[in-house]
Amino acid sequence: MSESISEEKKGPLPESEDTEFLNAYFAPGIEPDDIAPFWALRQKSLTLRAFVTLFRGSETDVLLRLLVLSEMVSRVDPPWWGMGELRHAFGYLSVTALETVLKRLRDGGLISYDRETNSYSVTTPGQKVQSAVNLFLKNEEDEGIGMLTGLVYAGEVAGTLGKEEFEHLLYRLNQLEKEMITAVESMSEHRILKARERYESIWKYIEKGTDIIKKITGNTELDRASHKLAQQIGHAQSRLAKFTSIFQRALNDMDRQRIHLGNSGVSTSDLNRYLMNLDMNTLIELFDDVLGIPVMPPFLLSDIVADIAEYELIDRERQSPEDWALPEIVESPLTEEPFSEDLVQLETLHSEVSSIDGERSLAEVVPKRNYEESVYRLSMISLIGAKGEYGNSQVTGFINLPLRIDFNDGIEAVMREGVKNISKGTISRKGQ
Repeated sequence: MSESISEEKKGPLPESEDTEFLNAYFAPGIEPDDIAPFWALRQKSLTLRAFVTLFRGSETDVLLRLLVLSEMVSRVDPPWWGMGELRHAFGYLSVTALETVLKRLRDGGLISYDRETNSYSVTTPGQKVQSAVNLFLKNEEDEGIGMLTGLVYAGEVAGTLGKEEFEHLLYRLNQLEKEMITAVESMSEHRILKARERYESIWKYIEKGTDIIKKITGNTELDRASHKLAQQIGHAQSRLAKFTSIFQRALNDMDRQRIHLGNSGVSTSDLNRYLMNLDMNTLIELFDDVLGIPVMPPFLLSDIVADIAEYELIDRERQSPEDWALPEIVESPLTEEPFSEDLVQLETLHSEVSSIDGERSLAEVVPKRNYEESVYRLSMISLIGAKGEYGNSQVTGFINLPLRIDFNDGIEAVMREGVKNISKGTISRKGQ
């Protein structure tokens, strides 16, 4: 005979529960059980009690319960424990601590005690809780996308997929898209690079999620609401897939706007990094006889200036000073000839894409000779269609070509010219 919380005990909660205390949380005249989502949660209160049991108390209490529960679940042959075996397995805990943890887990229905065999075993609610916690801990660094995509996949395989799984995944995808857009719109190189790093870390989950959603949307037995959510997830994943080119275009724009000091190769970004790593006394010495009365332009908004200053002084991640040492001071070489860019690769690319008639894939057009030139060609092709003048007639002429670039979902294998994979996409003449 085992003592545990059984699913069969579910049903309306007893009137003995402190109803008056519960009503205090709701507006006057509102019956709590009339709120459908709240009523649904109350029907699962016995199951939720397993989580309450596990996580109530101090952090140490929670860690000890997780430790004991996970160790008990890990032994599958046999799946029951005698008290002597428990004391041996957890010999590093005091007897009082072990007995307290076992009692707490037993009272909460996470483990059961069989009087006939004088042994303990993990109950079904205990297995569910430990499995959920384990899944959560495994996916703590994947922005939540890995875990949520896994839940959708598991639900589809097991036939238990509902709109809740879709809603959670769609919410996180839309949240990530907003965060990426905000990083790009900030025009901060630091934030864009950091956002791109996050994006690359979750790309494999987005790619797998796309395949799963395609399979699910083809299921004719899916209810209408879930099918609509699945389609919305597909659109969100498609929008996220385009951020590879969006990040590259933003960084290209910033690179064009970077100011270099003569022909020294030192940019204003280099100076900024150098100055940010100087100590206060050195900065004060540099400012001697340089700054007079502080400039106070009336068009500056003090709150925005304060936000930027707070980010620079507190939140911004610093590189070690030696990483940003300026080059040695040398005289800039004199030159009579104006600086000219080497645009041979651009001229070759211009000639090739100008002759495109119809539609060709990026995997066919972009790779050329080596990885470096292929990257240059992809970055230039992604600028086609951008508006504005770029200071060089050849560059301006190239980006104004009557071509259309479309990036699609997924990655296409190349395996030549130093390129392994490339984003799927096509280049075609406008109007075709």
